[in-house]
Amino acid sequence: MQISLQEAIEIHAKALKKRHRDRAPAAARQHAMTLKYANDPEGHDVWQRVAEAAERLLSEAPEIDDPRR
Repeated sequence: MQISLQEAIEIHAKALKKRHRDRAPAAARQHAMTLKYANDPEGHDVWQRVAEAAERLLSEAPEIDDPRR
């Protein structure tokens, strides 16, 4: 089974949200910067998109299993 890049971005954003909660976008941006300094502009761009997806997920309603609820 193949997944699209957008699906992979969403999967990573959801995993970061679960692991880092409100810090998910910052964690994604930190990884993006690591890739930028490693001379991987494509990876940097993808992880910037992961950060944006994480921000969007955080702005949506909390999940049922979210302890902040």
